[in-house]
Amino acid sequence: MKRVMTGVVAAALMVPALTACGGSDDFCEAAPQDIDTSDPAAMQEALEGIADQAPDEVRDDVDVIIEQLRLVEEDPASIDVDAVNTAVENLTTWEEENC
Repeated sequence: MKRVMTGVVAAALMVPALTACGGSDDFCEAAPQDIDTSDPAAMQEALEGIADQAPDEVRDDVDVIIEQLRLVEEDPASIDVDAVNTAVENLTTWEEENC
């Protein structure tokens, strides 16, 4: 369970990072401002709301995070923590370079 929570926390940290971007990219600007990072469903909904604006370079990563957040509610034992961590790392790198 600790590994599951690590992945969820990593995903939770990604959403506020996007909100702080403030860059000129539509994806950066579309990020919601107030998200309850203790609520996986709220984070999932927020990312779903901006997923269509995700650049090609990180679209798959956004989809991975959304899917894994969905699993928090539906089937926590099946969360792929490594996939979440990789997706968050990729998205963070992109955000640092583009927002």
